[in-house]
Amino acid sequence: MAKKKEQEVVIEPLGETTMHIELIGESDLILHSRSRYYEQSECWKQAHDKGAEPPKIYKQGKNIWEGLITGIHWKNPIQFHDEDISLYDESEWKDYMENNQPCILAIAFTKSFVETFVTFFKDSTKRNGTDFKRAVNLIGQLYPITFSSVEVVNKIVPTGGLGGGSPVLCSHNLFHGWKCEIEVSCPDIVFPYSTILSIVQSTGKYIGIGSQRSNGYGRYSLGNVTII
Repeated sequence: MAKKKEQEVVIEPLGETTMHIELIGESDLILHSRSRYYEQSECWKQAHDKGAEPPKIYKQGKNIWEGLITGIHWKNPIQFHDEDISLYDESEWKDYMENNQPCILAIAFTKSFVETFVTFFKDSTKRNGTDFKRAVNLIGQLYPITFSSVEVVNKIVPTGGLGGGSPVLCSHNLFHGWKCEIEVSCPDIVFPYSTILSIVQSTGKYIGIGSQRSNGYGRYSLGNVTII
């Protein structure tokens, strides 16, 4: 019996398009997340029985600069003062703002793009949100921003709905004249790059990025777009 001739199988990778996109801020950007001290203390509390006595490190007094510094992500690592958060101060905040770029997380862009897709493009593309999440990929994890100026905004905000809990002080990093550059890729068989570009553009106009985007912050337009 003659041997079957072996045939080499060649698997062609999916064709994809990667775009380098410049985002130009049209409204102020707020970058604010939970501070390192808050997250660490909450992790300790939830890992121990209710009423357990926390270590001294989690009984420190308030310091707004700790939240303003550790509540955002930076291009380069920063120094943490876990044992004494009073060491965070305005001069350190200014130094980081001048010499270490604040960043937006890639996952933040992904979430805003998904919101735009489901709201404006789901029906016309005949695709669902899962297709979009699996196909659209942001290259890298952090996207540094540049800005013309930054200030600290302190606001008293309620902790609940109308007539809800007691109001608390909330401090934000507010960036003026900001810009950011991102890289997005997608298999051509799922979405043409023109559709992805339209989604990014629509996100900037209607959805925004960063904290308080539902209130009009973090809106942007597109600058230079390069197909890689």
